[in-house]
Amino acid sequence: MGCCGSSEENAAETELPPPKWGEPFSCRMKKQGIFDADYDIYKGDEKWMLLDAAGSFWDDGYCYYLKHRSPGQVDEEGKPTSTVLGAVNIRGDWDAFSFKVCGADRDVDIGPFYDVWDGDVDWGVSSERKLWATWTYSKRAVIYSDYEMTNQIGWLDITGSGTWFEEEEERIIHDTDADGREVIRHERERHVRCRTNGFRYKFNVFNTPMLISYSKSGGSFWSSPTLNFKAANAFAPDVALFAVSGDGERNATIETFPNSDPVSTLLAAYAISCKLDPKEFGSGAQRMCERHMHLGMWPGTANFHGMDEQAFEAQFTKYAAPVPEVFAQQVASFVPQPQPQQMSIPMQPGGAQRPAQPAGWAPQQPMAMVQVQPGVVQPSVAMAQPMAQPMAQPMAQPMAQPMAQPMAQPMAQPMAQPMAQVMQVMVPPGMQGGMTMQVQAPTGMMQVQIPMGLVPGQAFQIQVPGMTQPAMAVAQPMMVQ
Repeated sequence: MGCCGSSEENAAETELPPPKWGEPFSCRMKKQGIFDADYDIYKGDEKWMLLDAAGSFWDDGYCYYLKHRSPGQVDEEGKPTSTVLGAVNIRGDWDAFSFKVCGADRDVDIGPFYDVWDGDVDWGVSSERKLWATWTYSKRAVIYSDYEMTNQIGWLDITGSGTWFEEEEERIIHDTDADGREVIRHERERHVRCRTNGFRYKFNVFNTPMLISYSKSGGSFWSSPTLNFKAANAFAPDVALFAVSGDGERNATIETFPNSDPVSTLLAAYAISCKLDPKEFGSGAQRMCERHMHLGMWPGTANFHGMDEQAFEAQFTKYAAPVPEVFAQQVASFVPQPQPQQMSIPMQPGGAQRPAQPAGWAPQQPMAMVQVQPGVVQPSVAMAQPMAQPMAQPMAQPMAQPMAQPMAQPMAQPMAQPMAQVMQVMVPPGMQGGMTMQVQAPTGMMQVQIPMGLVPGQAFQIQVPGMTQPAMAVAQPMMVQ
């Protein structure tokens, strides 16, 4: 398709068969033209498939169809046609943007202005306005295996945050032309700066969470840097799903590995490396800032546009695509690295014992089962407080009377007192709110459900039974008459 929208295009005929599930391959994507949104996919030097863009240049994105055409392939009417292997929707239907104005300024000045063209000084009025804001932007894509986009096989979410600065200066200058007539000249200058401070990827295919790593290398004044992306199963991070290297715009080289689905891999690799790369993400964030913020907004002004994260995940994170057998095997065989947990129980004034924070504790990335640590109790979490153990207090003995031999009689029998503990659990990569995960507690493995709305990297608290601790037998000296 052209840059402004047109009829769909067919892939070039090729003797090469379409990719098959689980078979690794390498290919190269190349943009057809500067103002074109379509990409040709090459295997070696031969055109293999087409990534056909559908939409308008004025939209926030496109739908892309992965097409393959066998020699002589035609439809029922005898017209050339292609087989659609899959599609990805990046039109912006489910994007989200929020902002908050942090500061604003306005200034009016009257004074002389040097006229570069006439070489003299003119008088005028200048008005300057400024605005500072913070923003959060989410760009989302949904992957399908059919042209009608009814059979979902994955989704992708990149969310980032940054700052926005806008400055505009308007000058009204009184000048005199060559004939001596007074004229009024209007001048306006505007400067904006959109800076992305950080972002994160969330990728899920066939109901299996994936990890995405990103790095950048090379680049100079005359050449673009090389962007490197790598995706792996969250439960087998050392086993790559695909790797992409490209310039983020016109070219990308994709390598897939065994046990990967070629359709979702190609669509996700293109979306990540060419449409959701940091540069493209920053451009989208700037468009959102231009669209939703303007000079004159008061500090503290905030707003949200689009679909929030909870609504998106509720609609697209639960789909009917079955988990491939190889992914299920990786999940079942995943064993986290054992993390030693050292706990000391110092005596506090008054006799109460509280577990101490393990020093140097850090979660391994990624993990399905995590070590837990004692956490700080939130107001909404009920915690069983360890009971204070009374210390032996000798009673005063009369000195004037003869004292019989005191006998120490225990006032309390030794008994096991179960002590509940509040543990802080961090959501591992690949897990999210509503899922069930295994936690290594002091008393053994236990299953807990992650609260809704939490994402990897966030923490929550659970209450677990602690190790039984024998109570201390306390003896009180008594007088025997």
